[in-house]
Amino acid sequence: MNKDKFVILSDIHANLTALKAVLSDIQAQGYLPDAVVILGDIINYGMRPNEVISELEKLSYPVVVNLMGNHEKALLDGDLSHFSTERGKQMLQYTSSILSESSLLYIKENMISTGLHAIECQGKHLLFLHGSINDVFWGKLGPDAFSNIYYRNYDYVFSGHTHLPHNMSCFYPDECPRLRNKKKTVFINPGSVGQPRNQNPCAQYVYFELSTGKVHYNAVKYDVEAEYRLYPDFLDVFYKERLILGV
Repeated sequence: MNKDKFVILSDIHANLTALKAVLSDIQAQGYLPDAVVILGDIINYGMRPNEVISELEKLSYPVVVNLMGNHEKALLDGDLSHFSTERGKQMLQYTSSILSESSLLYIKENMISTGLHAIECQGKHLLFLHGSINDVFWGKLGPDAFSNIYYRNYDYVFSGHTHLPHNMSCFYPDECPRLRNKKKTVFINPGSVGQPRNQNPCAQYVYFELSTGKVHYNAVKYDVEAEYRLYPDFLDVFYKERLILGV
């Protein structure tokens, strides 16, 4: 693959207003992406999964990686056992009830069901996954997990799921005197487009330039109240109230 500039999106969670704000910001910033990467969880928690999928289908940039997240996986499998609360199970059941046939087909045919994907680009090895290598769908990849020597095989590791952005480097032992016997792997999480949890309610994404290694972290204001008002009263208020504070 010969791409250089990537927009990295993760955890849109059926939040159409946030996604549209991000797409507008890409243009406003003057970014010129060669490709888009989606790290999973385009559905659930939010109220407009069908509209989000329709928006993704209209993207003018090629989507080179489109991973299933734990929510797509749970939806297809019908397995609610990983959800720790009844409200979580209820929300996925609600999403399933409003999901159109065309949206379901998009998930089945356009998203990578393994939850991870590796590519070589410009001589660099890139790994994309939703969770962690130990648990591709539900695992949380953060500093405490970087010690897994498996990641040494890659120059960049992109992950989602936690809704917490990070950009950190880890140096592994390696037999390369020229680099002082160290192998660098950069770990990048773009944060969440549709349900941030870093106490910042703005829609978050990353613009990444492979040739320079530059990581542009972006947080975009959007009309949170517009999304808030879409939630029906019978659903737990937890999911709409957390949008306001970004938690």
